[in-house]
Amino acid sequence: MQVIFGVIFHFIGGFASGSFYIPYKKVKGWAWESFWIVGGIFSWLIVPPLAAWLTIPHFTEIIKDTNGSILFLTYFFGLLWGIGGLTYGLGVRYLGVSLGSTIILGLCAVFGALIPSVYYNFFPKDGKDTITTL
Repeated sequence: MQVIFGVIFHFIGGFASGSFYIPYKKVKGWAWESFWIVGGIFSWLIVPPLAAWLTIPHFTEIIKDTNGSILFLTYFFGLLWGIGGLTYGLGVRYLGVSLGSTIILGLCAVFGALIPSVYYNFFPKDGKDTITTL
């Protein structure tokens, strides 16, 4: 049964990902800032609370009971994620889809591999390799 759920969830995710750009055909005359902010309002502000309300019982109490420092870190990293999404959009706009995606995904791969090993060099933890591990 879990396999069937996995296939269904992948189908829903693939459909959502593939249909993301459908409305953009209708707004070709808009500036890119306009349709990115419209998409952002739905995907960052409207859909997540709605999805949480539909799927997580009493999610507002969970947020109220969460430590303030955890909420701050959550919002901070969400802000960084948004800045990354904005710079990705700008990169694709000015470099094109092929070159922009290649450079951006390459940078993500490089930094995603290096930053954890540098972090664990300064804050060691058992079982984690560091940049200085031979």
